[in-house]
Amino acid sequence: MAAQPSLLAEKLKSLSLATPLPKYPNCYPEVNPVDIYRAHLTSILTEVTGVDAAIIYPALQWTQTLEKGDLVLPIPALRVKGKKPDQLGAEWVEKFPESPLVHKPTTAGTFLQFFFKVDKLAQILIPSILKRGKSFGRNEYIGLKDPVDESKGRKKIIVEFSSPNIAKPFHAGHLRSTIIGGFLANLYQGAGWDVVRVNYLGDWGKQYGLLALAFEKYGSEEALEADPIKHLFEIYVKINVDLSAEKDEIKKLEEAGQDASHLKNDGLDEQARRYFKAMTENDAKAIALWKRFRELSITRYMQTYARLNIHFDDYSGESQVNQDRMDAAALKLEEMKISEESEGAVIVDFAKHIPGKPGKSLERPIIKKKDGTALYLTRDISEIMQRVDKYHFDYMIYVVATQQDLHFKQLFKIIELMGHKDIAQKVQHINFGMVHGMSTRKGNAKFLDDILEEVGEKMHEVMQKNQSKYEQVENPLATADILGISSVMVQDMSGKR
Repeated sequence: MAAQPSLLAEKLKSLSLATPLPKYPNCYPEVNPVDIYRAHLTSILTEVTGVDAAIIYPALQWTQTLEKGDLVLPIPALRVKGKKPDQLGAEWVEKFPESPLVHKPTTAGTFLQFFFKVDKLAQILIPSILKRGKSFGRNEYIGLKDPVDESKGRKKIIVEFSSPNIAKPFHAGHLRSTIIGGFLANLYQGAGWDVVRVNYLGDWGKQYGLLALAFEKYGSEEALEADPIKHLFEIYVKINVDLSAEKDEIKKLEEAGQDASHLKNDGLDEQARRYFKAMTENDAKAIALWKRFRELSITRYMQTYARLNIHFDDYSGESQVNQDRMDAAALKLEEMKISEESEGAVIVDFAKHIPGKPGKSLERPIIKKKDGTALYLTRDISEIMQRVDKYHFDYMIYVVATQQDLHFKQLFKIIELMGHKDIAQKVQHINFGMVHGMSTRKGNAKFLDDILEEVGEKMHEVMQKNQSKYEQVENPLATADILGISSVMVQDMSGKR
């Protein structure tokens, strides 16, 4: 990067432009050639219009289509009084001097349109591309905490995305979070930020007690070794069928006025709850089986992410939240009278802390159940504070479906109520519409690996229709796979979030 400014200075001198260029906020001509044009035009327009450069520079805009110019200036944005915009535009065009970089501007209604001189653009742009190579287009200076002093380091952002549940296949419902999160992570990295990609796995909770019961009842070591994800999914579906039948039986007994306490006290639901309680108390046998399921799942997920050209810096998860931190968070909520007891559970009644409709809209979430197990809010509060200490981030994004809108509003507001307004302002929920009609419990989920296989096969069929071109492809199956995966990602990104 150090050599780039000298290269730029030499190029500007060869074009008879004064150096160094004037400095403006968010102006990085060393990495973005268009900023050379914006700085150059600002210098000219300051003289022509008499308006301060601090107003002109941010007013220069990209155009939607090139027939309208390369850059445009909305004349009303300069806030010049006494004359109509079209009159001002005509006067400024008349006064505009000859420029080595741009043609004389034209007017279009209330806009001044600027067209770059193509030969000069090539003289600036091509050497920059050749010099920077793969780093061209990446704005390293943008992400610096102080663009003048690189020693102050880069801004750090955490992007949490994908985050499937362990021991379940990665289905199409996770695809949107993965694609959007991967795109945002790349975008921030390209803008010079220090990006930490976090996969916050759903790897804790009563469902893992249920999975353990399923493995005990239906599990096969041979099947687990052969295809762990598929086998765990199959037994999870089977145990949920049993659980559903058990719930139906309880309902029938109660409707008939008969005793259903044996099913309530010793049925699958209660057994799963007890098993998870044992996990929270570090029971050696329960934890060993859970760890095995987790490790097998992560290994499988990494293979799928590799196909999508996505990686993670941290495979975190609900299980990784420190229990002492959760206890401390719960105690602080209690001491600050943010939380309160209600029917044996612990809740946050937002209506008591936030007046009017905003408080009521956040409802009364439970943060600790009657049996003492912490729910997602307590765990997520503690996880945010862990990340503050671990990463000292400047910003954090959660890429999670719209079904969790209320949860994140509650989470961010609790953080603020606890006295961490600065942290609450650094976090954002990026939501998106979910893929409908899929249920892991019912067994009708459409798995991502299956989708990727299908689109790869379809693309291969399309390629084979043109045999002459097909024969020129060095590895047609691999090419079809890449094209198929790319089409899935492009198709998803082409719709509204």
